[in-house]
Amino acid sequence: MEIKDLFFEFSNEDRIAVFRSLYEKDKKHSEIERDLNITGSEVSRHLKRLREKKLVNKTKEGKYSISNIGKIFYWIINLFKVSIKYKDFFNIHDITSIPLYLILQLGELQTLELSTKTLQNIELWSDLVKNSEQFIYAITDQFQNSLLPIVEQNIHNQNLEIRALIDKSLLKSYHIPKEWSEKFKEPMKFYKKLNIYENIRLLEKISLSFVVSEKGGILFLNKGNDIDYSQCLIDNHPSFINWCKDLFKFYWNKGKSIKPFIRKALKSFN
Repeated sequence: MEIKDLFFEFSNEDRIAVFRSLYEKDKKHSEIERDLNITGSEVSRHLKRLREKKLVNKTKEGKYSISNIGKIFYWIINLFKVSIKYKDFFNIHDITSIPLYLILQLGELQTLELSTKTLQNIELWSDLVKNSEQFIYAITDQFQNSLLPIVEQNIHNQNLEIRALIDKSLLKSYHIPKEWSEKFKEPMKFYKKLNIYENIRLLEKISLSFVVSEKGGILFLNKGNDIDYSQCLIDNHPSFINWCKDLFKFYWNKGKSIKPFIRKALKSFN
């Protein structure tokens, strides 16, 4: 049996429907027929073909279940489904900034949406920051000055965890940018509350940008040499939130301490 033989089995929509229904739970022939409204003869034909290719098994209780190799192909089908849905976005953006193991998990993100309006995208980013109550994880190559006072207020008013990775180029001459202090009412108090040495790290070069909180996530990718803020993937489903958290963790482990860059600048506030 060759790869083309397995892929051929998924050229029929009804067969895919039968296959998918078995991933949800093991079913008897009559259950599949009833749930999918497919004739008994057609269900039998699809099951026969799937069993011949070892994608489906039949249990002693007379139920049908997806085999282990079938589960692998189920994940592949979902990956193809998401990839094809957003093929234009993925084709014009750099996806190599996403680690392979997370690309392979794209199939689990069935509720993703594409947003293609720059101002709306920035507003979505701002809303996530404003409305977060538990945590905010962000990777960014630029400052949104208008959000800094909101972040300061939120971190003082509630137990909000904030972690960020920023582009090393944003810290020039080993000083904290003016935006980091002039926008805050009490800079030193905020830096201590944020625990800036522990919760802010640097990346040599940022090739993607995103923010994720318990409210949802938004992801921008590189187009050419710059991050494209005109198009982004968004979702508030737990699967995408967890996916973004894993992406952040991947880069967080690559980040470098911010301490050498701002130690002198922090002392100047005392």
